Amino acid sequence: MTTIDHGRSLRTSSSPFSPLEMGEAPSCPRCRTDDYLIFEEFVPARQAEHSTDLIPASTSYTCSECGTFNAHAVPASWRPPQWFWYS
Repeated sequence: MTTIDHGRSLRTSSSPFSPLEMGEAPSCPRCRTDDYLIFEEFVPARQAEHSTDLIPASTSYTCSECGTFNAHAVPASWRPPQWFWYS
């Protein structure tokens, strides 16, 4: 099963946890590991236009072992392995 969330399932409520803290670290649901992930896109948390709200960080990836594709929000502190900004 492929899941593409795009942050739409995150609820805005009076929960003590912000949506940025609710993302989960990437892992293949079929292989149950992150050892074979190929990251296709990573978008850090960012401020929404014309608002003070933050849009959660997100990533999309494919498991090279089983071919499963997935995309979802990730914790604000998570980064793909060896990822850095170009200056």
